[in-house]
Amino acid sequence: MINFFRKIRQSLLTENKFGKYLIYAVGEIILVVIGILIAISINNWKESLELKTIERQVYNDVLQELRTDLAEIQDKHRDNQNHLSRFHYGSEIILNDSQMKLADTLGLIAMELTQFSDFNKNKTTYDALAESGKLELITNKNILRQLQQLGNHYNYINRLEKNNEQVMYMTIPKLFDYIRMNPFKVIKPEELYSYQFHNTIEAFIHIGEEKDRLYEQAKKNLDNLIVLLEKELE
Repeated sequence: MINFFRKIRQSLLTENKFGKYLIYAVGEIILVVIGILIAISINNWKESLELKTIERQVYNDVLQELRTDLAEIQDKHRDNQNHLSRFHYGSEIILNDSQMKLADTLGLIAMELTQFSDFNKNKTTYDALAESGKLELITNKNILRQLQQLGNHYNYINRLEKNNEQVMYMTIPKLFDYIRMNPFKVIKPEELYSYQFHNTIEAFIHIGEEKDRLYEQAKKNLDNLIVLLEKELE
């Protein structure tokens, strides 16, 4: 093809057809420019296609992680609700069982204060994407915004989980003083029925109810994000 154009140029110059040569030269330049533009366009198309493929992979990875988070949140939510139900019952016993007939039941509930739901997400999905440099691959800004909001929500849950843990460690010495662990026996029932221990149970109830609201909101946020990601992958 190059030799063909070269022969045309030489023929025009030999025949002193300079005007036609200029027209031909301009046409040849235009063809070269068009060729370059086409090559650039194809290259950009390939890069765009490659980025879209990578973006879909990122969406798929995030989707799998969020589904795992949702399953864990649902599990922790159920645990928390079970604990709350027991703690509320313990509070009712203290207020209504003046004869301390349910001291053993209250003692068992008191032992359960050492157990709590603990959703611990050390690194949010948004933070992980930022660290890996993949945030810019997500073109759906609504997904980015909701991932950031979910990360903030996780951080709030984690702080509350730490508060729960701190209150638990403060309570354990009391349990060792009031209850013999093995074989189980309530040694100081009057302490379990005191207003001080009632306040302790109410503190656990307050934390548990706040966690319940946070878990519920986290499930809604995760459901919304999962729907958005699934649509992107359709």
